[in-house]
Order: sequence, then C-alpha cells, then structure tokens
Amino acid sequence: MSEVNFIAQPSGRTTLDAIEAIAKASDLTKLDIAAAYVTSSGTYDLLKRVDAALGADWVGVKKRWITSFDYCRTQPIALETLLSLPASSVRVYDAAFCLAHGGMPKVPFHPKAFLFRGKDKDFALAGSGNLSRSGLSKGIEVGLTIAVARQNPAEPTSAAAINALRRWYKAAWEIATPLDSDLLKQYVKLFESVPNLAHPTPTEDDLASGETTKGALTGKDLQKLRICSHFWIEAGNLGKNLGRNRPGNQLMMKRLSRVFFGVPAIDVPQNSPLTHMKISFDGNEEWLCSLTFSDNGMDKLTLPSPGFPGPVKYDNENLLFKRIGSDRFVLHLGTAGEKSAWLKRSKAIDADFSMSSGGRIWGVF
Repeated sequence: MSEVNFIAQPSGRTTLDAIEAIAKASDLTKLDIAAAYVTSSGTYDLLKRVDAALGADWVGVKKRWITSFDYCRTQPIALETLLSLPASSVRVYDAAFCLAHGGMPKVPFHPKAFLFRGKDKDFALAGSGNLSRSGLSKGIEVGLTIAVARQNPAEPTSAAAINALRRWYKAAWEIATPLDSDLLKQYVKLFESVPNLAHPTPTEDDLASGETTKGALTGKDLQKLRICSHFWIEAGNLGKNLGRNRPGNQLMMKRLSRVFFGVPAIDVPQNSPLTHMKISFDGNEEWLCSLTFSDNGMDKLTLPSPGFPGPVKYDNENLLFKRIGSDRFVLHLGTAGEKSAWLKRSKAIDADFSMSSGGRIWGVF
C-alpha cells in the first residue's frame, strides 16, 4: 500500500521532519531536489538533520540539486556547500539567460520538489517551501509526502504519479546547466555586485525585527547582513573575561549582528545562546565559538583564544570575518588602510554603521 502524510508547519509536521522520517525509514540511496532558490541557512539545517539521521551512510547517497539564479535569491555559499558534498551534483536552470539579464529570468523557475529512492520504496515530497530555513521549518508552509513500494505497488496510481514526477525531474536536469567553478564565479560576480548588495531581493529568510528604538537595524539592513560575505568591526576594548592579566576574547556587537552569522532576527531573552560557529584566524586551526544575546542588550561573540589559535590580542584591532561556509568563518585583523577599504565598500551599498555606545564603526560588504 502507499503511505501519504502531510506537512503543516511551523506548528505541525515540518518539511525537515518529513525529510528526516524518510531518511530514517528508507535505506536512502538517491536524493533529487528541485528548488527555486537555496539559502545558506536552508542548506545548513537540511544537511545537519539528514547527516544526523543517516550518519556514515549519507556519504554514499547520490545527490542531485536543481536550482536557479533567478533574482539573485540563491546564495553562492549555499551552492558551494552543495557542490562540496560527496556524490553531489548541482545544475542551474536557464543559467546563461539569467546571468545575461542581471538575474531576471525568461521564465521563473519555481518548483519545490523532493524525490527520494530507498532500497525498496520511492518517496515524493511536494510542498510550498524552498530550500531555505523558513521554507524547511520556520515559515507557514504546507505539503504532502507519498511513499510507494517499487515492486508490485498496491496503489498503482501513486506509483505512476511518482514516476511522472521523476520524468519531469529528468527532463529538467537534462536542460539545466551543470554548475562548475567557472559558472559559480560568474554568479558570484553578479551576486556581489554593488546594485545587488545595495538592493537585494528579499527571500522568506528575511525577517523584520520589529525593533523601533533609535538606531535600530532596519529590514533592509538585515537583508544586507544576511547576504553579504564580509563583516568588519572596530573591536574597541574587550572585557577581561579570561583573567586580569590576559586579553579578553568576548566581542560585543550591535544587537542583531547575529543575522550575518546565520541567526534569524527574532526576539529572544537576554543571556540566550544563539548559535555556535567555527572560526579560524587567517585560515589556521578552527575554533568552536559561541554567539549569545548578552544581558547588556548586545550580541556577544566569543573569539578564538588570544595567543593560539587567535592573535595576541583583539583590543582596539580591526576585525574582518569572511563567510566560507554556512557555519564557518575566517577571521582577519586588518590595518587602518584595510579598514578604510572595507568602509568604502560598505558605504557603496549603504551598509556602514556605528555603535550608539562608544562610536565604534562596523559594516558589511
């Protein structure tokens, strides 16, 4: 017999819940996904959940992804993540036309289709959510999953529907452009252009904070924090959290700076943990760092330990974070000249800011 289940998020069964259940129950061998666009947070959430469900078996699953460059909604770092997976291939629908027209498609690519092949069963998931954090678990989305046995299915209509969806996927895959390093570089150039970073197209991962205090980050500011690949800040004087005779490593940032580091702009109580990330200093050993909403109303980032693997100190330095993965960043300490260059790039997209207390400047680009 076939099995049909529902998705009704966020309060009910989410798309991530459905994917996890399929992964656990199916001896998964193949995964085909077509999604209008892919965000960094979406890939992070999906891969974390599936990896936990499958463990070492995830490496052997054949993975195919079709997405688009439409409106520059897909984040390059998400594409890099998908390309880096074992047994993984990525294709882009009508890539050349979209690149030639500044991200505008000839016909929008808008599916949200997930196909899974297990040892004995085929599965299909069709819903309304993209491969984004909101689409997978946080937003209001609905969908259905169908599972059928491949040998002698009790309900041939369901099996025929999944086979028809597989034929559609095969046709879309064959006409889409394989994503390689050259095509990705072309898209990065468009994505990181001044016009796109200055006026990004929203996705459902972009949320208004609701904060109305003077100097609060606006929705447009938060969009730029989400899509920009670089975040810089004047560190100022850090507290002596490691002891009186040691330099500190807790960086205080403006509230909602967290959005750059992959945390949504939602209200949380003070002293709430927000996320963990891996930070390397100038590409050396990675350090697991924590981000917290502090009791002083600021976002507090714990940096690599001063000395090794971090620099001698952070006090009064210029810090630059470059995103290299959904939860991975490289930290660099810049000179005054480098900071001037960072500021210029931030000003070009109206993404330079200053702290209300202390006057420290910071920005993204």
